[in-house]
Amino acid sequence: MKKTVFIQLVVALMLLSGGKMSAQIIQFSQFYSCPLFLAPSYAGAVDNSRLVVNYRNQWPEIGTFNTYACSYDQHFYKIKSGVGMMVMRDVAGDGSLGLTDVDLCYSWYTNITRDWTFRPGLKVKYLQRSVNFEKLIFGDMFDSYGNATKTTNESTPLPKKSYLDMQVSSLFYSDKYWGGFSVDHLLQPRASLYDDDDYREDVKVTLFGGAKIYIGAVPTSRGRKNKDDLQSVSFTLLYERMKVADQLNIGAYWNKNPFTLGAWIRGIPLAVREDSYGNLDAMILMLGYKIFDLHIGYSYDFSIGELLSVSGGAHEISVMYEFMPKAKAKRRHTVISCPKL
Repeated sequence: MKKTVFIQLVVALMLLSGGKMSAQIIQFSQFYSCPLFLAPSYAGAVDNSRLVVNYRNQWPEIGTFNTYACSYDQHFYKIKSGVGMMVMRDVAGDGSLGLTDVDLCYSWYTNITRDWTFRPGLKVKYLQRSVNFEKLIFGDMFDSYGNATKTTNESTPLPKKSYLDMQVSSLFYSDKYWGGFSVDHLLQPRASLYDDDDYREDVKVTLFGGAKIYIGAVPTSRGRKNKDDLQSVSFTLLYERMKVADQLNIGAYWNKNPFTLGAWIRGIPLAVREDSYGNLDAMILMLGYKIFDLHIGYSYDFSIGELLSVSGGAHEISVMYEFMPKAKAKRRHTVISCPKL
């Protein structure tokens, strides 16, 4: 009962805290397994067509924080472009607060040197925020015995609200290195469920990059040894900033077909801040397995700090399937070396 009341209070605060928390900040620990969410530059950035399904269950011991995503993207050789579509649904608080996001992505690429490729991207987003106000519990609803029996004096919000938004990104990559950035909420839409609230989405800036090191014989242009047969270690970094809040993901993946192991931390260990959240949020472990062209990954977030004993961490599953029409099986271009999972 205490956990149920707690989660309803959290959702109520997200809805009514004057805009500071009213935006649901969605995050995937396996960020390279949800490429169109990370940056529209990843649309079509593979030799193959790609279908991706993601599921995240965050803080299961506290309440309901579930995120679902499904995306498809395709590479077009003749126009050096990629197109993709993503549908995402986020639910917080037993269905009380919901967000539906439908995105269209486009990317284009050009070779800036013999080894490096530049790939800008654009995403147009249609979003709908919703709430079941009757399920929310507020502080003024409790009687002297701690039971939620009264009615609230809080004003009733809109049951749903739709709006448009945009995201742009740029990506630079070679056979072993990659780096880029994205800027989200470019239109800074009014996302509040109250018509008289002027709250707008804050611009979110994301920086990401990494390097892939092969262990063993270096692959040659003549294919002396297939890259898929080599061990490799990929070091990755992702930094996000939204207004005054920021976060860093840093870690590494080890890959030896068909297995992938990953470990990284989320937070900024060396940062010193006043009146702020803890510098370390979670440690994440991931296991991936490849079956033909199907990549399956599972990761678990070990919460650090006050949530360690009560949150239940976070479970995340990703499924990625890459396929190629037979007519295009011999056509290749430089693809990004970032981990598949």
